[in-house]
Amino acid sequence: MIPTVKPTATAGMAALYSRREIRLILAFALLGTLFDGAELNLIGYPLVYISGSLHVSTIALITVTTVQGFASILGGFVFGTLGDTLGRRRTFAISVLAFGVAAILGGLSVNYGMFMATRLLAGVGMGGLFGLSFSMFTECWKTGRRGTMGGIIQAMYFAGEILTEGMIFLFLTLLGHDLGWRAGYVAIGVVSTVIGIASLKLLPESKQWLAYQQHLREGTLPKEIRRAKVPVIDIFKPQFVFGTVLFMVLSTAMFLTTNSVGAYLSTYLLTAQKLSLNTVSLVVLLGYVATIIAYTLTGVVSDVIRRKYAFTLASAVGTVGFVWFLALLSTHSAHVGANFWAWPTFWALMLCAGAAGGFGVLGVWMSEYFPTRIRSTGSSASYYVGRGLGAGIFPLFALTLAGTVPFALALGILGPAAGLLFSLVAPDRTGRTIADLE
Repeated sequence: MIPTVKPTATAGMAALYSRREIRLILAFALLGTLFDGAELNLIGYPLVYISGSLHVSTIALITVTTVQGFASILGGFVFGTLGDTLGRRRTFAISVLAFGVAAILGGLSVNYGMFMATRLLAGVGMGGLFGLSFSMFTECWKTGRRGTMGGIIQAMYFAGEILTEGMIFLFLTLLGHDLGWRAGYVAIGVVSTVIGIASLKLLPESKQWLAYQQHLREGTLPKEIRRAKVPVIDIFKPQFVFGTVLFMVLSTAMFLTTNSVGAYLSTYLLTAQKLSLNTVSLVVLLGYVATIIAYTLTGVVSDVIRRKYAFTLASAVGTVGFVWFLALLSTHSAHVGANFWAWPTFWALMLCAGAAGGFGVLGVWMSEYFPTRIRSTGSSASYYVGRGLGAGIFPLFALTLAGTVPFALALGILGPAAGLLFSLVAPDRTGRTIADLE
């Protein structure tokens, strides 16, 4: 049964949250984005070692990434819909628990088929976290600095990737190549499961969602804002379809950018540049730090010059980085040594990583566009379609087309280039007030 709330003084106005509620919502939004990033890097970083343990090729594990990406599309629609019908809190908990269980089982996998199944579960289960995290945050946060805090929340995505790298590196060092990545999976899964259970008790439900549900139950909603039984239908109605499609395109563009780096950077440095695991781990870590800074700065800028233009700026930075890296590859000048900071290739790759700054505004940008009744559905579907195409299909397509890991990495230029083009025509409702009846 859906709990009741007292009607707001004026129907449709934004609900008020206590400081404690805001802090709890913010904490779980940060954690939700952290898990989203942690999950994506669980294959990319230890790819070489998983390949050896399961006795499969690199391309076979890239195929797992592809299947997981497709699963996340399904998860985006399913869990986005649940977020708007079942509620933000319970759907959030289910998503985190699915990720945790999948990580634990992944670490215990005895063969390729079992590992594939666990990643399929993870892909579906994680399909709600992005949309839910930003829906909850946008609904409770003040409008003036929403972009700034949204950038910080999205930066947790790469904090999650750092967490994955750090834990797996620790266990690889302590336990060796086979047991190491497995222990890392199990440890991350256990922590995630505990937090998923805690969210059922501690995470406040969205007041805007509760108020909308009360109006829906009492039959007091105007016909034009009644949600369809399947909210996915609503995001493709004439008033929303243009924005929905463009956000899917922009999400895909960002995942093309991040996954060209995430899927291939460590393998490129290990195999093509022959760097040690310690050096590769440090370079990858610095790439994550560069991306976190880019996320945060892009969010800050979006409060000043609007979401779409901040996204465009980040895409321009990324385009420069990828063009530079392509030029170095084409002239056979792409080299990185142990003193990596002295090589132009390293700095080109840091700019490539910084291109993902567009993600720093995408969550808030989409949440401000969609109304309360379909905010979770619209944000999750748009984001995870992009994730499925960019993080799922692209790594396999890139390696097949490019033929080598370095040029597969460089094909990530398609992401910021598309971001430059399509961000300029996307709808933008920067800084608007979020209400229950919209």
